[in-house]
Amino acid sequence: MKTPLHNVKELVGAAFPNRKIDSVELLPGGLINTNLKIHFEPDFNPVVLRLYRDGATACNKEVAINNLIRRHVPIPEILHAESGGLDGSPAFALIEYIEGITFQQLKRTNNLDAIQQAAASVGKTLAAIGRFRFSAPGALLSSEASSALVLGERFIEGPDPIPRILDRFLASPVLQRRTSAELIDRLHDFIWSYAAVLPSLEDECSLVHNDFGNRNILVREENGVWSVAAILDWEMAFSGSPLLDVGHFLRYEHGPLREPYFSRAFVEHGGKLPAKWRLIVKLIDLTGVVECLTHDDLPSDVEAELFMLIDATLATFKL
Repeated sequence: MKTPLHNVKELVGAAFPNRKIDSVELLPGGLINTNLKIHFEPDFNPVVLRLYRDGATACNKEVAINNLIRRHVPIPEILHAESGGLDGSPAFALIEYIEGITFQQLKRTNNLDAIQQAAASVGKTLAAIGRFRFSAPGALLSSEASSALVLGERFIEGPDPIPRILDRFLASPVLQRRTSAELIDRLHDFIWSYAAVLPSLEDECSLVHNDFGNRNILVREENGVWSVAAILDWEMAFSGSPLLDVGHFLRYEHGPLREPYFSRAFVEHGGKLPAKWRLIVKLIDLTGVVECLTHDDLPSDVEAELFMLIDATLATFKL
């Protein structure tokens, strides 16, 4: 999504009419939306201009979540939002810029103490997110009238929701074009072989980020300790089980790196983990990995990475 520089000035001017833009920087990592860092002259703090690919619905939802949780969870404050856009622009928001690096960047430093400290902070933060509860599981939508979140439909009802959700994704024509019938059958047999150990999750109705990965977790060092600076990108959030976010965060955990620091802090601050939770979150996360492969617009390197994750999960367990 590209926006001419003169349009950027108009959008920023909707909230900051008297500030002069010094430079505009495209921020990396946005697979869905476009995020531009706006530098001002002379002494104003930078902000982020976020352009929403999916329009007013995504913009309103992030505003509603921001209003709900920002006093209790570290997230960037939304300073101004225009869900209808301006003069033909996409929906956009101007968001507080938070200094920090992603957890992914921190991992690459191989600084074990820093990674462990940050992982514990992520566990504490995820427990805080899970304390926001709704009346039932399901989609979260924004109410334009009140700028509040409202519940949408449940994703699935009845027994064995996790195997049935995976089967739904496996039936996607997009996914079927990307892979073989052999792998699809193997995934179906694999998830159903573990149906008896998977929880029903029927009564789980906590706030779930639903993209709780390394790129959406900003961390920074303060007073010699690494901790969460902000959790980014909330437009995919829903009401359900925090186990989905647990599995997503541990997706690339192939050795003792984040663990046991993440899970210990999560439980110490009120998070719940069932028996055999490591197995359960790995299986739940498999549905998230497969769901990503049902999307039309997927960079080839991301697609290859997702298939590698599937292969690794299948190799971890035996039927």
